[in-house]
Amino acid sequence: MNGKLFIGSFLAGVFALSQTSFAADWKPVAASMMTQWGVNISPSNTANPTKVPEEVTPKNKPNIIVILTDDQGWGTTSITVDPAVPESKSDFFKTPNLEKLASQGLRFTQAYSGHPNCSPSRAALLTGRSPAALHFTDICGRNGGGLYVGNKIIPPQHINALPAGELTLPEIIKKHHPTYKAAHFGKWHLGKVGPEGHGFDAGDGPTGNREGSVGDNLPNDPKRIFSITRRANDWMAAQAKDKQPFYLQVSHYATHLGLQSRPETRQRLDKRPSGTRHQNTEFGAMIEDLDDGIGQLLAKVNELGIGDNTYIFYTADNGTFPLEEPGNINGPLRGNKATVWEAGVRVPFIITGPGIKSGTVSRAPVVGYDIYPTICDILGIADLPEQVEGGSLQPVWETKAASVKRSRPQLVFHWPHYQHQKKSVPDSTVLLDSYKLHYFWETGKSELYNLKTDLAETKDLSQAMPEKAKELEGLLHSHLKEINAQIPELNKDYDPATDPALVKVKKPKDKKKKKNRS
Repeated sequence: MNGKLFIGSFLAGVFALSQTSFAADWKPVAASMMTQWGVNISPSNTANPTKVPEEVTPKNKPNIIVILTDDQGWGTTSITVDPAVPESKSDFFKTPNLEKLASQGLRFTQAYSGHPNCSPSRAALLTGRSPAALHFTDICGRNGGGLYVGNKIIPPQHINALPAGELTLPEIIKKHHPTYKAAHFGKWHLGKVGPEGHGFDAGDGPTGNREGSVGDNLPNDPKRIFSITRRANDWMAAQAKDKQPFYLQVSHYATHLGLQSRPETRQRLDKRPSGTRHQNTEFGAMIEDLDDGIGQLLAKVNELGIGDNTYIFYTADNGTFPLEEPGNINGPLRGNKATVWEAGVRVPFIITGPGIKSGTVSRAPVVGYDIYPTICDILGIADLPEQVEGGSLQPVWETKAASVKRSRPQLVFHWPHYQHQKKSVPDSTVLLDSYKLHYFWETGKSELYNLKTDLAETKDLSQAMPEKAKELEGLLHSHLKEINAQIPELNKDYDPATDPALVKVKKPKDKKKKKNRS
């Protein structure tokens, strides 16, 4: 940052602070943001380096931990995510450590992942941008076969890696605060260049789904939950010993398929009375092992004495896959992973840390790519990349803001792809206030729902409220155009006889039907 840009940013920051009303327990941090200075040498100026003041930094330099789980739906925990919806809590799975985390901080009743699938959500979290804007609308390497050929719609060819030109969360943190260290442990799934190539100082490399499902994990390290946690804990301990502020992302393989758990956990659930909605002991054992791993990490934070100066974010990359259960594994929602129905994108979301009151609940709609600007806001970083679409959540806990200020008030989820085994077709949605509109690319038709009165998306209001449907459909298309989203095309050569969703695949007669696969 050159001198002129810094002076402008600093004056703007002083003005913003003077206009802001801070919560009482946040005032010391806010005040300290104006007194801490450091040194920043621009990489482009290495031939003739000049010392310039660093971005304003909270005096206590808080640590940041992001815990990202895989395929964990909204209703899969023992937290009543929404006090008004009892079914937002599982009636079978028990997650006491997540309950404790929720009791210590702020939970959001209407939180969304950036996308209904893995890689795009992870890219969104690290860049503050929607997958639609990134052109990262399906997972790495899934660009052909029956998901692209023979369907009514031809999906666009998405990118297959986190772009090198994007300023990631650890990169922007270290750009403004060079003393910070960053690490990523667990599932990466963002291309062949791993975390160390995108601003992290330590990590497990360019991992994908495979590592979480190999047989060698069993019996004591299902989904590598405990080895990931050990590495994270050891790394945290090293930073604490050196009094080093840090950003740590722990990205679990659980609860993605295949289902893995410790034998003793499975035995415990086998003996537990079934719920009326949830009964799957294989999935339940995996999620309870995950909860144990999270508990070990939280205990380490306390053991190191850094809990009072650490923000912890907890969320998931998308909803859970279809399972054979009496009720939806995701709670009283429609759909599943790889759809933009609520069950595909509505996920748990908890934040704890300095200035956040215990046991608070917010109904503000939030999304995974809000984490980027929120962490930047906490650390006093004001000059975010222009293309960032998320908004800071800090006003939610400071002033009880009922909504999040973003560049656009609506949330859009763009899914221009197929997942035949999950009965998923190209569908994009726009959410504004309590209304949610689906636009189906195969037919060009829309459906309108009021989530406030119809959380399960069962009553299409498009015929009863045609003006509202038209308004939101127009808003959706203009939004996609503004961010230069990739639009699917009609297949002019479509033939139902070769449609992969309609052609029945013959299964071997000598093999038993496999359950709980997707």
